[in-house]
Amino acid sequence: MPLVDVKGVHVNFPFDPYPCQVTYMEKVVECLQKNVNGILESPTGTGKTLSLLCSSLAWLQDKKAQVELNRQANISSLMGDNGSLQNHQIEALKKSLESTTGMTWGGSEFAVPKIIYASRTHSQLTQAVQELKRSAYNTVKVSVIGSREQLCIHEQVRKEMSNAAKVHMCRAKVAGRTCFYYNHFEEIKRNSDPRQLVGDVVDIEDMVRYGEKQRVCPYYIAKELKNDADVIFMPYNYLLDAKSRKAHGVEVQGNIVIFDEAHNLEKICEDSSSFDLSPADLATAIEELNRLGEKLFEMAKTEETALVEMTDSSAMPEPEFTLEDVLRLKSTFKQLEEEIDKIEVPNKEKGLTKPGVFIFELLSKVNIAFETKNFFLDLLDKIISYVTSDSTGMGFHSKGAGLTKMSDVLRVVFSREVPDGGSVFQLQQMLAKSYKVHIQPLQANKKRKLDSWATPSVADKLGKTLSYWCFSPGHSMLDLTAHGVKCVILTSGTLSPLESFSSEMQIPFPVTLENPHVIDKHQVWVGTLKKGPDGVTLNSNYQTRFNENYQASLGKALVNFARVVPNGLLVFFPSYPIMEKCIENWQQNGVYSSITQYKPILVEPRGKQAFTDVMEEFYEKINDPALNGAIFVAVCRGKVSEGLDFADNNGRAVIITGLPFPPRMDPKVVLKMQFLDESRGKLGFKSLSGQEWYRQQASRAVNQAVGRVIRHRKDYGAILLCDERFAGESALRQLPVWVRPHVNKYDVFGRAIRDMIVFFKTAEQTLPVPDKKQYRAGGSVSTAGCHGAHFMPTVNRHGPAPSLSKAGSVIAHVPSLCQSAADEEKSLAKLKIQYEGGPSTTSVGSNKRNLLDALSSSEKDGNLDDETDDKYGFKKPKPMMKKIPSKKKIVIKKRDSESESCSVNRQNSSGSVMEVSSAVTNSHLQSAENYILEVKSCLNKESYVTFSKALGMYKKTGQLSQAVGVMAGLFTENPRDYHLFRKFYRFVRHKDKKEFDSVCKELTGEGCGYKPEDSVPKKRVQSEASNVSEQPEKKQKTDVTGCVLQPKTSTCNISQSVSNSKFSSSDLSSLKLNSVNCDSAQAERCGEITKKDGQNCLVEKMSERLQNVSGPLDIRSSSSERSSGYTCCKCESEAKVPFQSACDHVCCFKCWKEVFNNLDKKCPGCGVRVRRRDLKRLLFPGPGSEDPG
Repeated sequence: MPLVDVKGVHVNFPFDPYPCQVTYMEKVVECLQKNVNGILESPTGTGKTLSLLCSSLAWLQDKKAQVELNRQANISSLMGDNGSLQNHQIEALKKSLESTTGMTWGGSEFAVPKIIYASRTHSQLTQAVQELKRSAYNTVKVSVIGSREQLCIHEQVRKEMSNAAKVHMCRAKVAGRTCFYYNHFEEIKRNSDPRQLVGDVVDIEDMVRYGEKQRVCPYYIAKELKNDADVIFMPYNYLLDAKSRKAHGVEVQGNIVIFDEAHNLEKICEDSSSFDLSPADLATAIEELNRLGEKLFEMAKTEETALVEMTDSSAMPEPEFTLEDVLRLKSTFKQLEEEIDKIEVPNKEKGLTKPGVFIFELLSKVNIAFETKNFFLDLLDKIISYVTSDSTGMGFHSKGAGLTKMSDVLRVVFSREVPDGGSVFQLQQMLAKSYKVHIQPLQANKKRKLDSWATPSVADKLGKTLSYWCFSPGHSMLDLTAHGVKCVILTSGTLSPLESFSSEMQIPFPVTLENPHVIDKHQVWVGTLKKGPDGVTLNSNYQTRFNENYQASLGKALVNFARVVPNGLLVFFPSYPIMEKCIENWQQNGVYSSITQYKPILVEPRGKQAFTDVMEEFYEKINDPALNGAIFVAVCRGKVSEGLDFADNNGRAVIITGLPFPPRMDPKVVLKMQFLDESRGKLGFKSLSGQEWYRQQASRAVNQAVGRVIRHRKDYGAILLCDERFAGESALRQLPVWVRPHVNKYDVFGRAIRDMIVFFKTAEQTLPVPDKKQYRAGGSVSTAGCHGAHFMPTVNRHGPAPSLSKAGSVIAHVPSLCQSAADEEKSLAKLKIQYEGGPSTTSVGSNKRNLLDALSSSEKDGNLDDETDDKYGFKKPKPMMKKIPSKKKIVIKKRDSESESCSVNRQNSSGSVMEVSSAVTNSHLQSAENYILEVKSCLNKESYVTFSKALGMYKKTGQLSQAVGVMAGLFTENPRDYHLFRKFYRFVRHKDKKEFDSVCKELTGEGCGYKPEDSVPKKRVQSEASNVSEQPEKKQKTDVTGCVLQPKTSTCNISQSVSNSKFSSSDLSSLKLNSVNCDSAQAERCGEITKKDGQNCLVEKMSERLQNVSGPLDIRSSSSERSSGYTCCKCESEAKVPFQSACDHVCCFKCWKEVFNNLDKKCPGCGVRVRRRDLKRLLFPGPGSEDPG
């Protein structure tokens, strides 16, 4: 690994660093050497985390060497050996290390600082640990501080829903020595070193695996590893919250604190120091104390009875508090509830705002103050521990949730101790500067929903929510630095503008950096669009965001983007309501279906589990070679914009549809802006105005979403800012430094599309192909970074762009229609290699015998259904056009016998038997291929893949229900596609034709013309035909076309049916076998109609034989006459066409269609998300059916 000299510190880097990485490491080392704070911005994809870890750990190694040298020098001085050569060498080395590590570090010269590395989530910390494992510094000692939710493996504790309940139950089990895992940990701690057992660089997953394998507590192992760790990883809130620091034993004095992904730090600092106390929280706490008092009273009676009866009452747990303590606390909370209710709120809508000091005045009325806070906090901790560990079944279903909330409230209000010799009043005034108190009455309808059993007089009495909001993130940062932190480094990819960010923190940042990106100019394209394709102005402000013209124009723009952007496309909306309204509008006006013709759409859900499922589906579609990528529609500040990594094909473009300003009328937003305006110039530092802060919140959210597209040095992508406000200079100044030079402003939509096409064409030709790494569905997509999920591109980027002019031709998709020119076969084979990267298939005239064979032959060239843009050579789908195959040549021959009939040209001239089956097969194949072409022209790629998979399963399993469910979903949503559903009747197996006809009649209102003879297998008909042809017959008179002439009625022979491309082998079985009447046009082709009686054609002979066939022709009445026996759980009527979901709920087909037309796609029975492919058709009658026969 290269050794890089960074300000005298030798950094062992995994590869030759980029210039921006060297600059970044220099700033990190400068902060450490000078003992000053730093705020460093480096775009995503520049190796920020790796550079941060390597530079800080290299400095830490030198610091360790310096401390050890100081210790050796001190020993030498004590020995009195000051003049030796060795001491001179030690002095020289000491001076060198001092210049490397810095001279400004105070405190003990024998103390080695620890590096505390904080990030927003545990998943981001896991990524950082993985980076450290791959570096040269994988021998340092690491500890990761996590919560019991991540680390506890005790089954009973893990079942608790709230984190507070987990904490108190764990503490109770540890104190009572009833946790086996903790007891084993204590034994290991006494007999060995946990560090030697676990390892040096470990993350949460490593500790959990070790704990489960060795049956030892991972939570307490992590706390133990912290003692000798060089680097401690932990989430933000553990570091910013004084209570959490104390609980986890985190010591910050004399240590280095690094905040990675610090763009969220401002909000986290404020939220960690704020609370909202609702009437329900306070009522829950009072109810819990009431139940606890009743329990203590019963315990006292039980103990008294036990004394009288001389029995043992030791089974009851002994609390550490008395009944009097519980009653006193309950009385205090009830008084607080009454005091809050007394507050007059003139404006019910806006609420009432008070200065921060009001909270101390309110609590003092119920005797809660700095002098008494410790009593209340200790009592609350004892009660909560008792309630959460209660095993006597006394009904503590809330597990102390209300009491835990009250404890958190008091800890926030009294977060700091009164200094020695200080004044309580001064401390209150100092704390109140950063706070506002807001009282908001609850709405009447909400109150009634909460308490539907209350009397009208009680229900009309509205409760009030008490909010204590911190509006200064510097409040937490000042508290942190007050504990003796040596150095604070804030870093992220989106911190601009740095000046305002540093002013918000209220601590000095002498070292700053705004790094450029490592990519070149041709790897990113940025465009601001003022108008959509139809000329409508794109502006997502409050006045126009719900305008239908604006939403339609934005949808049309997205159609064009989906057409030209390869692979993954990310679309970010300012908020969920705007996103949902736009999608609803697109579905109504047909724009949504136009988009899905090019790429399937996935929408970011709000639930955690649903989000994981959608992300898995997105990666599957990106990796599906049959699709042209996918579109992920999400919101700014959501999970997609904040944590996930869309490298390479996962995200080739990001579209920002508007500026995501915070809700302007939200009380917290209004008060924040007022606080900044009032405090400007009064707090002793330069702060933002309220309006500047408001604009900054939107720009930070945009910058974070923009950072999803370029993830590493060789990545490329486009950024589209689809709002006219982005073209303003003030908005451009808010963008990251690396983005600003690349911005192109477009007044005309067409020019933007043109430049984007050129950009992607150039990038695909000049940049290397990403490594093909398959996404594994079992992986966690909720983690921040599914990085490394790279996939193969749609075209080969090496060499010139291939010519795709033949891709839009039908011949390219159905090899049976191709000419037999060898050069055309070779060119198509080469094009197939370029598209799929696999071997070519030159066998064009393979033996395809049914619909599945025709489908598979079409799918072999399925990637070629793109048309080349003449000017730019870029792919765009085009609907398939049918090509009518040429008619087969008919040869009329006379048989040696006396009878005449028409025959198909034989493959072997020496043969003497008419090959009816071969002719029928060829005609059937033509019909199948034509049907596939018609289906392709109707369906998009995603639906066509579903169609082909359903056919494959039907061929493999023979289960019609699954195939019908898929076909119905594809072809019955639009009445224009009903004919495709009915045409599928030709290719249904004979035994299933009756059932399919019944289903078709139910769904489309029209059957497929089923007749009993349709259920006779084709081979049986052909066998009958061959038997008839072998029998001696009277000479039949035929015309020149080969049709048998009958009196008054004209019937066509089989060979004529085969020669006509309108018929197939299934048409043979659907003919009325006793006679086939020709229309006038057919009569002309068949020749003159004779009046000769007594002559029967071949078809009539077969009909006579079929009339005697039993079995399949003895069919009962239609299944529609029988009750299904199932009731639809949505419309509550009989489910005539019942389908069952994976959750075992049954609905009729029409109700399932309504479910899938909704965005949430929830089961009407249980509310669980349902997938179309999980439905199965119920073929057999249910328990409620009645047999009519």
